[in-house]
Amino acid sequence: MSDKRAPDQDALIDRILQLWRADAETLPSEPRLAELTGASRNSVREALIRLEERGYVHRTQGARTSPNRRLPGVGRRIDEQFDHSLSIRAAGYEPTLDVVAADHVTLRPGGDRYDDLPDGTAVLRTRKMWRVDGAPYALAEDLVPLARDVELDPRRPVFDLAEAANGIRVAWETMWIDAIVLDAERAGILDAETGTPVIEMTYCGYGADDRIGYWSREVQLAAPAGLRNALIRRVRS
Repeated sequence: MSDKRAPDQDALIDRILQLWRADAETLPSEPRLAELTGASRNSVREALIRLEERGYVHRTQGARTSPNRRLPGVGRRIDEQFDHSLSIRAAGYEPTLDVVAADHVTLRPGGDRYDDLPDGTAVLRTRKMWRVDGAPYALAEDLVPLARDVELDPRRPVFDLAEAANGIRVAWETMWIDAIVLDAERAGILDAETGTPVIEMTYCGYGADDRIGYWSREVQLAAPAGLRNALIRRVRS
C-alpha cells in the first residue's frame, strides 16, 4: 500500500507548473512527476487532465505529454481570473491602480443596472481604473453585497472584497462580452474620445452554493500585445 497522500489538486497543479517549460519537448512522465511532487500517479493523472483542459499540455494515449509552446505569448487569458495589476505585471508592464470612487449604496429599481441583485441590497460600489505603463487601460465598476460590518479597502481585488464583505468564496464567474462605444462619463475617466469602440465585459461571481459574491462591469481600451484577451480552446476531432 502506498504511503503517499493525495495532495490538494490545486497545490499539486502549482507544483507541476513549477516544472512546466514551454520550450521543453515533453513534460516528465507520470511516474517521474509523482516522484518529483510526492503525489500518487492517480493524483498526477488527474492534475494532467485539468492542465490539458486549461491548455497547458496535450496528452496522447500511450504517448508523450507535450507542453503548449504558444502559451506564454497568448496574452491575458479570459478563461482565468486574475487581478489586473498581477496580469499587467506578469505581462512585463508597470501597473497603476486608481480608485475613482468607492461608496456604500442601496440598490434601487431602474437606472443603469447590469446586475440581478434584489432591490434594496446594500453594496460596496467601486470604480477602479488601471493604467499600463501610465496609459489608461481598463475601467471597472464593482457591486459587492454587504453582509458584514467590516472595514473594506477598495483597492483589494473584487473577489477578496466579496469574501470579506459577504463571506462568499467565489468559485465561478459567468462573463458576458459586448462590443460597445464609450459614453461620455467613462470616456472622460479613461481620457478617451466619447464614442470610442471598446470591449465591455460583465461578470457575476458566485460561490459553490450559488450565492452572489459580486457583480462587475468593465471596459477595456486597446491593449498592448501582452494583454490581448485570449481564450485557449481544446479541439476535438
